[in-house]
Amino acid sequence: MKNCRVYENENMREITGDTLRPGGFLLTEKAIEICQFKPHDKILDVGCGMGATVEKLKSQYEFDAYGIDPSKKLLELGRKKYGNDNLIQGKGENLPFTECFFKGVLAECTLSLMDDYEKTIMESKRVLKPNGYFYISDVYARRPEYLEGVQKHNVESCMRGLFDGNVLKSKMTNAGFEIICFEDYTDYLNRLMVKIIFKHGSMSEFWNAATCSNCGDFVEKLKLARPGYFFLVAKKK
Repeated sequence: MKNCRVYENENMREITGDTLRPGGFLLTEKAIEICQFKPHDKILDVGCGMGATVEKLKSQYEFDAYGIDPSKKLLELGRKKYGNDNLIQGKGENLPFTECFFKGVLAECTLSLMDDYEKTIMESKRVLKPNGYFYISDVYARRPEYLEGVQKHNVESCMRGLFDGNVLKSKMTNAGFEIICFEDYTDYLNRLMVKIIFKHGSMSEFWNAATCSNCGDFVEKLKLARPGYFFLVAKKK
């Protein structure tokens, strides 16, 4: 079965805008406030897509911001739109930066897309300065006992990588992070789903349009897992 790259599809960008995530910049701004980053701090956006967040971090907050993403298509679109030279093609599992380079690392609705999210966590820790912050917003299963049915699908979307929140927090702690906060923002995800249904008629029609011709029982399995959206800030010990 072919991979279905939801985030490269125009149907997705029409719904979410260039940020490609629920809530847009709202949780980004909340994370910046909690982490108290200062102008010229080096910040990395892992899974930056078109680089909309990188542009905001540079222009509004005067951070020395970088972005990395595996999608050549999205990076080219972002460079044309924002003229940003700090966008690099690559993966979170193998960050091309030296140790202790960044004050902050962001992974906004992207950690769930990684081939190996645990390796991405460790790489993020490696490139963070001591007491640096790792901010994650992403999807999780409020009924994790149904995760297996979702994860068997080949839809390349964060929804296929729904987290068990407790497992993720445990992985973060074991990797050497202190969890500063973990909050639920499922309302942002629900608002996005309402927009999708309004535009496409149903979630099934959206997935078929944005991914592949037939996604089978993916939507039904998602409903059983009850997707939620979380906000997590952790500090490198």
